[in-house]
Amino acid sequence: MAVNINSDGSFTLSIGADSLSKGLRPSSKLPRNNGYLTTCDGAVGSDETLTTLDEITRIATDTITDVFPYPQIFVFTNMIIICSSTTIYEWVSGSLVSKLVTTAGSTWVAVDYHDFVYLSNGTVAVIRNATDKTYEETTDLPTSMAACNFNGQMFIGAPDLSGLGANLTINAGSGTTTLTGTGEWT
Repeated sequence: MAVNINSDGSFTLSIGADSLSKGLRPSSKLPRNNGYLTTCDGAVGSDETLTTLDEITRIATDTITDVFPYPQIFVFTNMIIICSSTTIYEWVSGSLVSKLVTTAGSTWVAVDYHDFVYLSNGTVAVIRNATDKTYEETTDLPTSMAACNFNGQMFIGAPDLSGLGANLTINAGSGTTTLTGTGEWT
């Protein structure tokens, strides 16, 4: 390692690839000055150098007014899909684009195969067609409460079983409260 101190007090510290290749020390009980890094804040090791992470920009989902656990965000290979309880959106050029309005159910599960996507909320099964990129409900595939892509094979849990899980949609309308007090002022 070499430290270069400039006349204005700023400095640069060069750490060679051989030092970085050891990475972080495997245990805090290891003594210092053994060639391992002790902490790494705000950077990750990549291609034998430390690089900072890209800034994460919040996706504007203000149009989705459903309560927890919505919106659900699925980051896939070729797209980002965002689901409310009844609407499926795609994140396109920095904004939400509504793709399909469907029936509410439980939380969404989704599996992608690049441009083809399978989604289900236990009540309906929805596919995204790989050729024309449109969404449609389908009865050719079962509904499910769990889905997993295992080496290109799709496994689903609770196929075509309705009534499983809790209905997570909450009626969040306006309400009226009436208070009645009893007692005496002193």
